[in-house]
Amino acid sequence: MPTDSQNPEISVSDLLLYINCPRRVYFVSRGYELLPEINASRLERMLLKELSLNYSEIVKKCSLNADNLYKELEAALDQAYKDLPLMFPGEFARTEKGALEEGDARARAKIPEIAANLLRGLEEYGKDSMLAALTPIKTEPIISSARLNLKGVPSKIVCFEGVNVPSIIKPGNCPVQGVWASDRMHAVSLALLLEAESEKEVPFAFVEYVSFGLLRKVTIRTSDRREVLKICRRVEKIKAGFMPEKTEEKFCKECTFSEHCVSNSSLLSKFF
Repeated sequence: MPTDSQNPEISVSDLLLYINCPRRVYFVSRGYELLPEINASRLERMLLKELSLNYSEIVKKCSLNADNLYKELEAALDQAYKDLPLMFPGEFARTEKGALEEGDARARAKIPEIAANLLRGLEEYGKDSMLAALTPIKTEPIISSARLNLKGVPSKIVCFEGVNVPSIIKPGNCPVQGVWASDRMHAVSLALLLEAESEKEVPFAFVEYVSFGLLRKVTIRTSDRREVLKICRRVEKIKAGFMPEKTEEKFCKECTFSEHCVSNSSLLSKFF
């Protein structure tokens, strides 16, 4: 996708905002705050992300020993709870103690299912394959491409079957099979960036649903690439100043931009 100096720089996070609601791209690009202060739900997600970054070390120690696996997961969560305030001091200074305790309790309640699914994965795929898919060779690297006019930060890069591929950590719900459509677009956009950086094809990526200890492989399809490139072009237009048409979604009432988001239809907005 050729770019010129007038195109605003876009990021993978912009693409995810667009998939959620195109107007969110518009508001965030103009300085509106997206995330509220840390609450119990957000803390739970933050804790589970930090826990998942330790999965590979935990699996190395525990193999198929269920009791040890459970204890190691609890210990890693304890450490994450201590480390997060040091990693995000500003946010945690404004967080009530009750929210911290509730978030910790929510994350801790997920450990039995996480342990069971990690063990099931070890039994089904083997320890070596699981470790390859879980072990980062880079954690949260910044990848950019001038040609795509895009930048992004995968949760980690792993080497699987001799290929470096992106892996993204998702602490939310998990589909029965495969991955959510938005998670597929997230993974594909990072695969395109990694291809641009390495000049090698990236045929697949991983999505970790860390609330469940489940790892899903995403095959990169031509149709996925096409969709990501299309979204990139639309996001560029929005960040350049075009206001997308307002749509009514189930989450609109809880949206942090609801008071600013008024109906505004135009001929240009029909293209979004």
